[in-house]
Amino acid sequence: MLNLNHNRITKVLTATFLTAVSAQSFAATAPSTVSVTVQNTFTLTEDTALSFGTVRATADPTGGVNIGTLVLAADGTTSTTAVANSSMTQLAAGSVGQFTVTNAAPFTNLTITFPADFELTAAAAPPGSPNFDILQADWTAIVRGGANDGVAYAPSNLQTDVTGTVSFDAGTSLKTDATVTTSAYIDAAYSGNYTMTVDY
Repeated sequence: MLNLNHNRITKVLTATFLTAVSAQSFAATAPSTVSVTVQNTFTLTEDTALSFGTVRATADPTGGVNIGTLVLAADGTTSTTAVANSSMTQLAAGSVGQFTVTNAAPFTNLTITFPADFELTAAAAPPGSPNFDILQADWTAIVRGGANDGVAYAPSNLQTDVTGTVSFDAGTSLKTDATVTTSAYIDAAYSGNYTMTVDY
């Protein structure tokens, strides 16, 4: 009798244990999502407009290679070149262009694309008067801020700081007109529009 009861108790306990293990196999789920925000854009601000100041200028009426030049370097220094009938003399100082990048990725190198060739013209100048030329190849820049502060710009060194900010100064050359002209420069303000581009 004792042996039979013992077997029954064992069977009951085994059944109870298996039921308990089976109850623990149920799982709960929690649906969720993954998100990311993209910010590829940043801000480029012109802090100071580029100006060549006041100049005395003459252009070779025959055009060609006789071009007078006023170089305004990115560090603010200037130099002039006179050739044959063309000349340029600075009477009052100008200013380099100053630009600042903000809201970019921290510690990231940026690239400047300098403006394509363009002209400075005067609205009051009569037809056939000379204009001034600015060529893309003549632009230079100096990095301001970040790891390369004060270094001449190269495509790999315009690096933002921890806040995603970096600045640069830009200069270029003002050239007398290379085309045939029929009159001299007039006393007036000459201007031209351009676009400075910075990207990753």
